[in-house]
Amino acid sequence: MEDRAGKPAPSLVRLLGFARDLQHISSMGDLLEVSLREVQATTGYAHAWLMVKDDERDAHLRLLEMSGAQRAQVWKLAPVLEVTGDPFLEALLVSRTPVVIEDARLDPRTNKKMVESLQNRTLINIPMLLLDAPFGLFGVGTFGEEGCRAPSADELDYLSGMASQLSVAVSRICWQESKAHALAERTEMERRISQVQKLESLGLLAGGIAHDFNNLLTVIIASAHLAQGLMDNAEALVEIDQVLQASMSASALTRQLLAMSCAQGLHLEPLELNVVLQHLMQMLRRVLPENIAVDVIEGRSLPLLQGDAAQIEQVFMNLLINARDAMPEGGRVTIETEQVLVNSHYAETHPWAKPGRYVLATVTDTGTGMPRAVLERIFEPFFTTKGPRAGTGLGLAVSYGIVRQHEGMLHCYSEVGVGTSFKVYLPAAQRLASSVGTKLQVAARTGSGYILVAEDDEGVRAVATRILERAGHRVKTVESGNAACVAVATEAFDLVLLDVVMPGLSCRDTVQRIREVRPATRILLASGYTAGETVTQLMAQTGLGMLRKPYDPDQMLAAVGTALAFGADV
Repeated sequence: MEDRAGKPAPSLVRLLGFARDLQHISSMGDLLEVSLREVQATTGYAHAWLMVKDDERDAHLRLLEMSGAQRAQVWKLAPVLEVTGDPFLEALLVSRTPVVIEDARLDPRTNKKMVESLQNRTLINIPMLLLDAPFGLFGVGTFGEEGCRAPSADELDYLSGMASQLSVAVSRICWQESKAHALAERTEMERRISQVQKLESLGLLAGGIAHDFNNLLTVIIASAHLAQGLMDNAEALVEIDQVLQASMSASALTRQLLAMSCAQGLHLEPLELNVVLQHLMQMLRRVLPENIAVDVIEGRSLPLLQGDAAQIEQVFMNLLINARDAMPEGGRVTIETEQVLVNSHYAETHPWAKPGRYVLATVTDTGTGMPRAVLERIFEPFFTTKGPRAGTGLGLAVSYGIVRQHEGMLHCYSEVGVGTSFKVYLPAAQRLASSVGTKLQVAARTGSGYILVAEDDEGVRAVATRILERAGHRVKTVESGNAACVAVATEAFDLVLLDVVMPGLSCRDTVQRIREVRPATRILLASGYTAGETVTQLMAQTGLGMLRKPYDPDQMLAAVGTALAFGADV
């Protein structure tokens, strides 16, 4: 556009200045603010808006921003508009020229209910084009007492020029926002993956500590029991009893570490989660203070779980104690169960999730909530926000380990001042499993078998030898699976007591070689921890019984007696 002297028309100069202003804008709010000032200066209209489709196939128009006195009302009533079935909006999204409604109250194309709510008068919508295809619109107009005012031809021409410049600016800002959103999602996903890896590392460390600690406890407990049987000094017996009590407390702590590291053996059986929670609530209602109300909303027709009832009860016990401590002034806890399906799409956007069919239990409290810095560390062992002597910091770590060992998921969401919600996902059983019954135990105090003890810990080997020899057994000891295989190939044993975790040959390979050389030899496993595979899996794969560390003489002799009597069926 040029004037008679061949110079650019003033409107074109102004439009170029508007385009330059848009180049430095990075938000939709600022974009529309600049646009509204330009509209007011050139046309006098006091209201402007931007709406877009999210993609070519989208049948909705989404409000990006609205400027003017009606902004709050428009955001309330029309943040998203359904295009399909609305003649006016359908026409807007196929038009490549401005659509002017001089009086929205009278024009047959407009939604009269919306017009009445917003008090629309004149509507001027100019399509914004991307590669010659409409992807949104730039609109101006009048409302209420402003009355109706159609634009002049020059004003409409200028508004069309503004829409062209806005198309470029909106596309650029949308791309920048999309890029920033993708970066934020990636950062969040990397943070969550890092958190899971950290917890796995801490769990492995805790399990390793528990393994060594269990060997020490085995020596302490077994030796104390043996000494108890040799003592007749009352004062000495009192001291030994104190040692045993302290050892039992240490053993309980070790079990917590093992649960947290997913290395505690499970006694699996078919379970109904609602029944497990009912049993737990009968006890907890006596423990929780009266100022805390507990609501249990049971889902109907839930599938069975394949789980360890005692361990699952421990999970919810820890969660409810955590909720109690978050509500010192009282409050409400809600436990809700339901069946859910986690699909692959959900798992892609939630790194902690695994696809599958689950029974979900949600434990929600109305407590103080947690800030993000605390939320990121709640499943770490020994992390606690409680004061000294108020807790070990193992409760939630133990719950996390138990749920993971059941191949489930434990997720937490919390807001400060609002409360906390834990979601426990436990896999639904694919088939009903037969109950794992208690094996018959033969409490043999004496015997005459020839037993090979394969144990890498010198203290455990020594105390095991003393227990077995005092019971009448002959004992040979070795320090590894390889040495056990050599010993079995050399002479026959009535029983091999085989530690699960030893250097060199793996336990599974050791069992296989022993069975190849002497198929009739009875084998009893012993363990307090297994790295990389659970005790339950190993027992299922080998069909062998398990002597769990730490043990006392009676427990050891009972397990040995059962193994000698029933072999692989213990």
